Amino acid sequence: MRYKAICFDIDGTLYPASLMKRRLMALWARHPAFSVRYNRERREFRRCQADFRQSIPFRWREAMIIRNASGEEPKKKFSEADYRATYDRLQKYIYDPMQKLYERTKPFDGVVSTFSKIKNNGLKIGVFTDFPLFRKLESMGLDEYVDFSASSDDVGFLKPDAHCFEYLLYNLKMEQSDVLYVGDSYSKDIVGAHNAGLDAVLVNVKPSGLRNAEKTFPLAKAVFSNWKEFDAWLASGMEDRQ
Repeated sequence: MRYKAICFDIDGTLYPASLMKRRLMALWARHPAFSVRYNRERREFRRCQADFRQSIPFRWREAMIIRNASGEEPKKKFSEADYRATYDRLQKYIYDPMQKLYERTKPFDGVVSTFSKIKNNGLKIGVFTDFPLFRKLESMGLDEYVDFSASSDDVGFLKPDAHCFEYLLYNLKMEQSDVLYVGDSYSKDIVGAHNAGLDAVLVNVKPSGLRNAEKTFPLAKAVFSNWKEFDAWLASGMEDRQ
């Protein structure tokens, strides 16, 4: 295996997406109207993020989109106090309780052993995720294996923007050809990594998606239905490296 580092998404990749969805639904039920706006904001953010000035902090940009109802220049001029109020609600209704929901997260079976094997073979491990890191890696027992981890809070962009993957490369001090990215979202993880020049594999794909995987996921270097399949593929590649 020619790679010097394996990098991972977290949510839905290292632990079940169903767990993430249940936790988010429990969170959104507390403040449904604001949560709907937040969910809409995430889609709008991806659409217009390239047009934002990078000097504006990520969470502040989120508050601006929620307040404006879009990423476009609002017809009504809002004051800084208006945006501050939305920013504070974003923190209170979404991110503070979200952090508590992720204090206990169990990874897929085999994830810890896979990370251990990667490190034992002399490769680095990186992590990049759209949602905040909180203490997910510590909760899953993975933090001791990870050389570098970051989220959209750090870089100011959501996947599939190339900035996310370039940030990984810069901090790991790696070239594009040195890194394999692993994720569960084709549109965000695989397309984003490919556009940044990285190889990427797709994991935890539903059986229906495997029937014509080469055409359905043409940019993926490989596609796996579960973590066990990915681990076997990776282990085989690391044996070739030795």
